[in-house]
Amino acid sequence: MSENRPDIPEPIKREVRQICGFGCAICGMPFFQYDHVEEYAVVKEHTVENLVLLCPNHHAAKTTHKLSKERIAEARQKPFNINKAHTSGFKVEPSKELFIKLGSNLVTGWSPVGRREHHTLWVNGRSFFTIHSDEGCLTISVVLTDKNGNTLLLVKKGELLVSTVAWDYTYEGDNIQIREGLRNVLLDLDLSDTKVEIRKGIFLDKNLDGFLVQDDSLIPMVAGQNMGTLKHIHAHGLSNGGFGLLNSLSSPNIVPLDSFTI
Repeated sequence: MSENRPDIPEPIKREVRQICGFGCAICGMPFFQYDHVEEYAVVKEHTVENLVLLCPNHHAAKTTHKLSKERIAEARQKPFNINKAHTSGFKVEPSKELFIKLGSNLVTGWSPVGRREHHTLWVNGRSFFTIHSDEGCLTISVVLTDKNGNTLLLVKKGELLVSTVAWDYTYEGDNIQIREGLRNVLLDLDLSDTKVEIRKGIFLDKNLDGFLVQDDSLIPMVAGQNMGTLKHIHAHGLSNGGFGLLNSLSSPNIVPLDSFTI
């Protein structure tokens, strides 16, 4: 890239993300790069109309002339994710160890020996954050919601899917953010094969029971009401899970799991 080439302005990048449904225009993968349909060297400017999202594989295919400019332009007009509830998936690789941080709270020391799952966040019989063990390798499933309990981001055994109705979504480096508006961040987390660190996030069911992560805290919620603040708690070596919540009024028939911190 030329040193004189300016960065793509953030408002233009955001509009391109929204147009393409937060994923590669061809395959929908929610891990992407920005590409000029007509090369920048020719047009000498960044415009919404000439930019498209491509996953690393399709970006490389275009760069090496395996994928034509005409096919990219066609995909930009009808992106893969448009009219779909969620993007296609991006696979986060399994690992031997996981570092998990929820605000300032840690979940560590879970041994997969003899167990298949660890419910890091459990609400009314539903696991919103699960560690899975398969032959010693660990993957995660996570359900992150908006304030009404609608799913914004879903990880299913390591496969990341993003709601296409979000206002904005980015995955840069290992950091994922989802915004409701320019200044309102709903989700801020770092996600890689060995780490899940959530600085802001919502885990609510349709009864508005669950947890919020914000301001360095994990906040239990019952019927949408704040039930306290958890900070600097270390849930270590527990068999079934890290943090659990059961509202017996909204879920009277659910049997609680044991070995939770709360």
